[in-house]
Amino acid sequence: MDVLSDTVHSLESVPARLDRLYRTMPASYWDWKPASWEACPGEEFSFREHACHMLDFDTLVYHVRIQRTRDESHPRFERVFGNELAAKRRYSEIHPLEAIADFVAARKATVATIKALDDLQLQRKADLAQYGEITLAGLVHLLCDHDSRHLACMHWLLAKLACSGRPI
Repeated sequence: MDVLSDTVHSLESVPARLDRLYRTMPASYWDWKPASWEACPGEEFSFREHACHMLDFDTLVYHVRIQRTRDESHPRFERVFGNELAAKRRYSEIHPLEAIADFVAARKATVATIKALDDLQLQRKADLAQYGEITLAGLVHLLCDHDSRHLACMHWLLAKLACSGRPI
């Protein structure tokens, strides 16, 4: 299995992992935030906010970036700030299990788009504000990195819950 195939396999596995996490977690923890965010590996989001953010980044950010890079000549993408998106989209009002169900469907569409790319398309280039020039294959890897960071944040939150004496 080549590196990109392994990355696509990882992208495919994330929705089920996220769904299992939420279905085994008491709903009373969905909005929990620790007193200290020291050593947090990413954005300071609650579990609910992570689920909503992952859906939005798949649908509003990466799927669009992938399609535009495939279809346009060297598109430019501005940086998207997670906290701004969370406020604008009002994550606190979204049911996380609905966000995850939407994420499952969205990720299938994103992965189907990626799997349909040929080698020439994967080498097409875009300009990503915080990275500079990047290939379409690079964008796919960044989406996988994005997933990994948010899953790491949720595991960090689970560790903080455990430290606080709350049963999981």
